[in-house]
Amino acid sequence: MRRRVLGIGLVAAGLIGAAGALLPWGEPGGLSLSGPRTPRPAGHPDMTFLGARVVEDRAGERLWEVAADRAIVFKEAGRAVLTREKEPVRITLYSDGRRLEATAERAVIWMDRREVLLEGSILARSDQGITLRTDWVTWSADRRSLETDAPVTLERAGLTVEGEGMEADLTLERMLLRVHRGSRLTGQGKGQS
Repeated sequence: MRRRVLGIGLVAAGLIGAAGALLPWGEPGGLSLSGPRTPRPAGHPDMTFLGARVVEDRAGERLWEVAADRAIVFKEAGRAVLTREKEPVRITLYSDGRRLEATAERAVIWMDRREVLLEGSILARSDQGITLRTDWVTWSADRRSLETDAPVTLERAGLTVEGEGMEADLTLERMLLRVHRGSRLTGQGKGQS
């Protein structure tokens, strides 16, 4: 796997370094699908950068690009936390020639797991014209899936669907949307009168 990390003063060795043990799902300070849990700092950060851009490639295939005002790197924990100062964190996810562009308040990248957690006021648009709004979502490059248990709103061509959590591919066209009694489907799609 090849990783490239770009940014002001950011060097590849800084993020890729000796990635240590990661917090597994469901442990205190780890990530749980019952809600986002931003990992607790693992001691002091190893590096902090302003104006960071992180690019992740594997075998010549682009997995994601993230740009943020600030990046904090915890080498021992194997993660980087990207946050906003003035501008939202911007991320582009790639899979099988498709892409999803999103903004968020914060992104946490687990380098060994090739996973990204997006948190806070997420607005994502697929290249298929589908818009997603939610409070948090994870992207797994290995599973090629987006997952959340948070309330979600999906919009396309005048149709709006709301639910409580989802698992979806990058295009947002194939998904499992969990709904509850209060879920809504509103608007008019193409061909409806």
